[in-house]
Amino acid sequence: MTKPLTIEIDEAVAEQLTRIANDLGETPEQIAARAVTASIQSFESNVLFARRAKGLDRSAALAWLRELGQEGPATDEDDRLPAGYAPNR
Repeated sequence: MTKPLTIEIDEAVAEQLTRIANDLGETPEQIAARAVTASIQSFESNVLFARRAKGLDRSAALAWLRELGQEGPATDEDDRLPAGYAPNR
């Protein structure tokens, strides 16, 4: 599903976009859509790393785990570790 979006860009950038699109046999809109998609993915990666650099909010994490434990479904018997299980290290 796509959604139309109108943006204003610098005239020189518009000319570059048109030239690149013509060279690749695509429309300027297709190239712009791909460029925006790649940029958004890059921005999201940067946000993820920025959040990780801030560290863990322990109280929020514990609250989330408590909430998950209360609302989540019970685990299946197959999903539990057997009694006496010890990892090989």
